[in-house]
Amino acid sequence: MSTQTSIPVVSFAPFLTGDRAHRKAVAKEVYDAFSTVGFIYLKDHGIPQERVVEIFGLAAKFFALPLSTKLAYKLSDAKVNQGYTADGAEGVNDHKECYEHRRFANDLCPSDTELSGFRTTLDDFYQQCFSLAMDVLKCLAMVMDLGDGFFEKITKRADPQLRLLHYYAIERKVLEQERHARISPHTDFGLCTLLFQDQIGGLEIDPQHDGNFVPAPPIEGTVLINIADLLVRFTNGRVKSTRHRVLGPSLEKFKGDILPARFSIPFFVHPDPETTIDPILLREGEEKLFEPVNAGEWRVWNTSKDYRLKGEDGQEVSLRSVAVES
Repeated sequence: MSTQTSIPVVSFAPFLTGDRAHRKAVAKEVYDAFSTVGFIYLKDHGIPQERVVEIFGLAAKFFALPLSTKLAYKLSDAKVNQGYTADGAEGVNDHKECYEHRRFANDLCPSDTELSGFRTTLDDFYQQCFSLAMDVLKCLAMVMDLGDGFFEKITKRADPQLRLLHYYAIERKVLEQERHARISPHTDFGLCTLLFQDQIGGLEIDPQHDGNFVPAPPIEGTVLINIADLLVRFTNGRVKSTRHRVLGPSLEKFKGDILPARFSIPFFVHPDPETTIDPILLREGEEKLFEPVNAGEWRVWNTSKDYRLKGEDGQEVSLRSVAVES
């Protein structure tokens, strides 16, 4: 791992199996990483590497289907945000395709008959990711003295999205063009994101948001977790949502003109849609840095922007009011 990234690598095993003291020690490491760089690598996180490899294999099978077949599962509704997205649909200069899987409704998902084991295996992996995400959020709740079950109260109906991402093999010179990328610089907009990477590389983070991107390379057996914008608001700025992007792998790793395909699996965590995200104040006299927002409206608004989707009335979806009643 490049020492430039400053992303800690932490074993999660003591949190999963240790006593209260061990759990609190790991929780502090997680919190410290999220409040400084906004990212952490977790190893020994409880999801077998064999399962991760299996999901990458299913992703490769899905994306190898003819485009006409994949478009039968096309994502078209920002509120549902489930299904297939073709190259160019999310950022015209981003070079990728993806599939979104959800907790409760996956109407735009191939059946196990259409693609053997796809739906069933993704459903199971989804639950593993959700369980891990809740443990990570529990770390923050413990350190902030909110009560261990704080985030469980606002995720009873939570519907995160599991995304399968495929970056095509591509000429290096295409990504070297101005404003072109595999994914352009952005921050995530939910609570947090779990990311499983293959070994190709290309993810970079901008810790100071000053344009100085540094690598966040794949480390086999780990999951890379980052904070997203909504959790920054909720914690009143105590944690950091760090901008990141995906370019091609380094010249040191791949010297050719054609960059190999890359796969990744992010799991985007969101709270219950009716949740009011009102900044948590922990100190007397502390001022709110953000206005409250409704989590559901926030998600639909951001999704609509990303995919340039229209509302039911054919108009651009807007965030009706950034400030809502508590």
